[in-house]
Amino acid sequence: MKNNSFIKKITLLIIILFPFYSVYPQTFGFGCLGLSGFYAGFSEQQYKVDGINQYIKLNYYGPVPKSNVEFKKGTGYRIGANIFRAKFDNFFISAKGYYQFIKENLEQNANDQNSVIKNKYQLSLNHWGLALDVGVPLFALVDFKVVEGGVVFNNIEFVHTTFRDVNQLSEIKYEPQSNKVNYYVATGLIIHIVPDYISLEGTASYNFLKVDQIDLKSELLTGPTKISNPVSKGGLMTTVQLNIGFPL
Repeated sequence: MKNNSFIKKITLLIIILFPFYSVYPQTFGFGCLGLSGFYAGFSEQQYKVDGINQYIKLNYYGPVPKSNVEFKKGTGYRIGANIFRAKFDNFFISAKGYYQFIKENLEQNANDQNSVIKNKYQLSLNHWGLALDVGVPLFALVDFKVVEGGVVFNNIEFVHTTFRDVNQLSEIKYEPQSNKVNYYVATGLIIHIVPDYISLEGTASYNFLKVDQIDLKSELLTGPTKISNPVSKGGLMTTVQLNIGFPL
């Protein structure tokens, strides 16, 4: 219910702001990254995944692995579009949507007679995001994004694949029964390389991420039917992106 209320508030704020464009054209307009603006960038996400790390300790295939591994941080790419950016005299407000690819890969090896057993693990935390930000200009070519808030629609997947040398022996896949809505808060800087057309944006955010359970989906090998508390806590995410804008 809280997440639905947050989405409604963002939508209502966007609807309220749009009429000001025609009422106050001298102080308000679409600048860099207008209706046709888009962006692409690189992200790094920290998280705490107690349930999945516990699975790795207890559910490897073959002899005891040579080393212990655990998931801590994923990396990936973000692509998105700015729905609008409205500029007033002393501040700006933006609405945006994006899709982000975040993955982390781990591997454990063990010798089994004349072969090498490899247990490979992949955690994917891909998600859709909708956000609203408010900022102020600092200098001629630098803006300060005071606060950004958004909702995140996660698509989580955990895969455990086993190999003997180069031959795949098994694959176990886990997914949640339904995707949970989470949220984040952020701040950052925008550097205008070519005003109204090209800018570089850096964002630091904290993601409030939690998943209660993921369930076995694979049919190639039977494993535990579920993993409890797979993602117990979110963490810091940093993103650097290049914005391309077509102002109106």
